Amino acid sequence: MKKKISSSHIVNKYPHLIRKWAIDENLSMQECSDKIVKHTGQDCTHYIMRTVFDKLMISKDRREKREEIKRAKDMIIEEEEPLEEEEYQIPIEDLIQQRIDATQRKIRKFGKTHFRTVKLPAEPIGIIIFGDPHVDSEACDWYLLHHHVKLCQQTEGVLAVSVGDQLDSWIGRLGKEYSKASILASDGWRLTEWLFKSLQWLCIIGGNHDLWNDANGFSPIKYVTEHCGVRFYAPDELKINIEWQKRPDLEDINLYFRHFFKGNSFYHSTHAANKESIWDGKANLLAAGHIHNWGYLMTEMRHGRISHAISVKGYKSVDGYAKSKGFNIQEHGSACFAVIDPFADEPARIKIFWDVEDGCNYLSYIRNKRTKKKAEQ
Repeated sequence: MKKKISSSHIVNKYPHLIRKWAIDENLSMQECSDKIVKHTGQDCTHYIMRTVFDKLMISKDRREKREEIKRAKDMIIEEEEPLEEEEYQIPIEDLIQQRIDATQRKIRKFGKTHFRTVKLPAEPIGIIIFGDPHVDSEACDWYLLHHHVKLCQQTEGVLAVSVGDQLDSWIGRLGKEYSKASILASDGWRLTEWLFKSLQWLCIIGGNHDLWNDANGFSPIKYVTEHCGVRFYAPDELKINIEWQKRPDLEDINLYFRHFFKGNSFYHSTHAANKESIWDGKANLLAAGHIHNWGYLMTEMRHGRISHAISVKGYKSVDGYAKSKGFNIQEHGSACFAVIDPFADEPARIKIFWDVEDGCNYLSYIRNKRTKKKAEQ
C-alpha cells in the first residue's frame, strides 16, 4: 500500500506546481491529486488536495481569473472620431512667431560659430597651420606630423590651427577605400583624439571628409573637439579677430581660415585666398587646405593692409586620386608656421615659415628678446 503524502508537505514543497496545474492549466482537484501521485509516487486523496487548495487559496484565485477573462470578453472598445485636419493646425500668428524665434536662434548661433574675437597677451605668438591630416590614411606622413607636434610642444607661445579633413571618413561608394587601410576606423578616431589633446588649439575647421560623418543634429568631429578641450570649432570656415590684452594701442590681427576658398587657379594655389582677401578687405592672414597643394602670396593691398594668402598641402605623401586625375603631387608644404609679432611694423608683423623648426626657433628668439627688453626697462 502506498504511503500517503500530507497536505503540509505538498504546500511546502510543490506550491508552484499545484498553482500551475490548478490555475494556469485549470485542472480539477482530482486531476491535481492524480498528477501528485504520478509525480511523487505517494498516495494523495481528494480530501488532501481540497485542504491544499484551501491553504493555497486556489479556489479564490481561479474565481478571480475567470472574472478577469469574462471582463476582457465583455469589454467594449469605442473608437474616437478622427479630428478634422484643421483642428491640428497651429494658429497662423503662433506659427509665424515660432519661425521668427527659430530664425533668430539660427542667426545667433551662426555668428557665434563663424566669427570669434579673442584676447591674447601682448607678446609674439606662433600659429602652426596644419594642412589636411587624414590621420587614418595609409598615405599620411605620420613621421612628419608627429615631428611637427613635438616641435610645437617644446616651444612656448604656439597655437595650432587645422583647416580640415582630420580623417578619411569614407562613406557610400568611397567606403571601399577602407579595404586599403591597415587600421580600424575606431583607431582613426583615437589618433584624432591624440592630435587634439597634444596642442593648444586656436581653432579646428571641419573639412568635407569630416562633415561626411554628420547626422541630423550631431557632428562627431565637433563632439571630439569639445571632448578634447578645443575651444573653437566651425564647419567650413572661421574668422578670428585677435586683440592684445591691456594694449589697445596695438593693432588687431584678423585671421580667416577655411577648408577651401572658391575660385582656384591653375597658375597659383593661393589665387582663391588672395582674391578673397581683396573682397574681404580686412583679413591679415587667410589659409585653406583641401586641394593638397601648397603656396604663399604676400600682397600689399590698397590703404596699406598687407595680406598673407596661404594654401597648405596636408600630410598625404601619396595621393592615388591626384595621380589618377593627373594633378601635381608636391613634396613640401604639409604645414606652415606663422609668427605674429604685435610690436613689429609692417611688413614684419607676420612672418611665414615653411620649415616648422625654423619658425619655432624664430618665435623663441623674438620672445626671449622681448622678455630681455622688458627686464631692462
